[in-house]
Amino acid sequence: MYYPKMDVLVLVVLLPMMASIMAQGDQAEYVIDIEDFFQDCDNGKPFPAIKLEDFETLQDDEGNSLMNGNLIFADEYNDPIEMKIYSTRQKQGSWVDGEISRDVMNVCPLIMSSSEPWYVITSAMKKQDCPFEAGHTEKFELLPMGDMGFGSIPESFAGNWRLYVESTTQRGAEKVTECFRVAFSIIEK
Repeated sequence: MYYPKMDVLVLVVLLPMMASIMAQGDQAEYVIDIEDFFQDCDNGKPFPAIKLEDFETLQDDEGNSLMNGNLIFADEYNDPIEMKIYSTRQKQGSWVDGEISRDVMNVCPLIMSSSEPWYVITSAMKKQDCPFEAGHTEKFELLPMGDMGFGSIPESFAGNWRLYVESTTQRGAEKVTECFRVAFSIIEK
């Protein structure tokens, strides 16, 4: 027996409900899981003149990354501070160039810009402008790392990553370039 009202019911109620259920799979939330925060770049450039004391990254109950510890400037960082950021990611077992890269001619005027990825950290610092003198110390207690400027993370970014940060500053008559690496994974929350 044919019920024309059933067609309307399927179109009006069941199809949108099914579309909503199927779309939920597309709306998975992805978070950054920091594995190693401050590692050597293995590219011949010296490690930054910054020391981490009692430093650790943790995860809260919701899987969000938190940062704890002291950051100590072992040498001066003068204005301007150039920054080159680039990434690699693991695809099919090999490390390849990642989609994340940026060159900043001078970080100093951008330190407190809320649209910058470092704002998560710099907004929690006592000193929020350049220069940073040798011996200056910043303390972080369960600082939420958030999405670190990524915003909504696309599913295609899921996997293992390495982010490299090269900084260049003037010390005396010499320009010094240093590098550190952050290893992280982008995982479904």
